[in-house]
Amino acid sequence: MAFVFEILRRAAADLLLPRVLSVMFLPMLAALVVWGGLAWWFGAGWLAGLEGFVAGAPMPEWLGVSLSGWLLGFASFMLLAVLLLPAIYLTALLITSLVFMPLLVGIVAQRHYPSLARLEGGGFTGSLGNGLYAMVVYLALWLITLPFWLLGPFGAAISVLLNAWLNQRLFVYDALSEHASAEELQQLRRQGGWPLYALAALLGLLYYIPLLNFFAPVYMGLAFTHYGLDKLAQSRGEKLK
Repeated sequence: MAFVFEILRRAAADLLLPRVLSVMFLPMLAALVVWGGLAWWFGAGWLAGLEGFVAGAPMPEWLGVSLSGWLLGFASFMLLAVLLLPAIYLTALLITSLVFMPLLVGIVAQRHYPSLARLEGGGFTGSLGNGLYAMVVYLALWLITLPFWLLGPFGAAISVLLNAWLNQRLFVYDALSEHASAEELQQLRRQGGWPLYALAALLGLLYYIPLLNFFAPVYMGLAFTHYGLDKLAQSRGEKLK
């Protein structure tokens, strides 16, 4: 765990760099703009559809027509919020992966690994394909396991595990794609083991902390970049600057 906490420390130090600070909130703000716009145009239809779904739930007769209607509307609104929050966060992660990871990798590499050769085993197309695959698998598992999330701690554990899988799947590729060869990229992604998943799980917890979750995607990008380049440098027998 010492290695994991060292990675988190390095990422926190780089988070305060001016170039990082200038983009720290942009992924989340962009995701909010995207989903805010979609909600503005389609929100009424979404709510109507959810009201039709929620209306199937039995209501006590003593609530009356007016109170039952209010409860139906409130439950539909809350359900929409529950669905939108992870959608916003996933969008922010994908934006970070596709748009901001090259910047973050460049900053970390320049400061800490200036001599690390760039073999460009990956690229934007690979990053896009990897990101879409990660999102599809995550959403499928999220929907399948959604009923279990009502079981208290067990549901929370499922959520943490799913987020850990998504985080490492999404960001390790981007962290290594510029510097690793195709063979190194494939090998290092397979050899992550428990330190990688421990790092991914700890970073995933930021999603549940208000305010911190606004810059969590960029912090994740920095942390996985440090992890990936450190592992790559070790495999090549190079040292951290």
